[in-house]
Amino acid sequence: MSTLTIGDFSRATHLGVKALRHYHRVGLLVPAEVDEVTGYRRYRVEQIGDALLIKRFRDLDLPLDHIRALLDAPSVERRTALLQEHLSRLIGDLQRMQAAAASLTALLKPDPDTSRVRFRVARAAAGAAIQAEVDTATVTPWFRGATAELTAALRAAGAAVQGPVVGLYEDGIFTEGAGQATVFVPTTDRIRPLGRVVPLLCPTAELCVVTHQGGHSSIDRAYAALGSHVARHEISTPGPIRETYLTGPADTNDEDAWVTEIGWPVFHTRSGMDPGHTSS
Repeated sequence: MSTLTIGDFSRATHLGVKALRHYHRVGLLVPAEVDEVTGYRRYRVEQIGDALLIKRFRDLDLPLDHIRALLDAPSVERRTALLQEHLSRLIGDLQRMQAAAASLTALLKPDPDTSRVRFRVARAAAGAAIQAEVDTATVTPWFRGATAELTAALRAAGAAVQGPVVGLYEDGIFTEGAGQATVFVPTTDRIRPLGRVVPLLCPTAELCVVTHQGGHSSIDRAYAALGSHVARHEISTPGPIRETYLTGPADTNDEDAWVTEIGWPVFHTRSGMDPGHTSS
């Protein structure tokens, strides 16, 4: 059996001696021989392949327990499947980092333009809704699922939809990390309760609104413009934030094509109508 000292094994594999000792301690790469007196380690030539695999896996930030599972995989197919799962996670992380980088770049630009803010009255509307107490961290996947369920239920019932999907979000969603969220679709047809779908009257609300185009990873900029305007010119009132999805997940999976109107409930203080005043 041909063996190498830990120093020669380190040279052959480009794994440092410190790393090799650590992999031995955790049972990931156990030397072929360990001198009981000196503690010197020797490795078989055949272990070079495993060492190179470990090095490649660590370059991909694969956790040690996952590497152990890969090395112990009973077949090439199983090893490939485990590696593909990790690569998919890495791609997801990369996409999130790219979105964060784009958002940070936007923050380096001048403050959000508050001139885009306008006032409108959202008239009371009857329709169907799904409501739930939702954690802030899970509100986006909850919204997607609830929207798909609600629109499918309305299609199955043959209900005539009278406007875009609306999301209503109580203050707790923003301030406490959890709160009531509602997905609402207006319809002139009478809706009967079915599963999570219930009839709902969405009340009249005076709103300052701003329109955000694109995905929701950067929607906080629109919220910033809206909040700044309300603080300077309006009286904020209790009530849910209202997001109207003029083009949203129910219409397309292309986030760049989404158009979301954000409505902040206010008590309108100025006489007459603003140039951008609308009613619906």
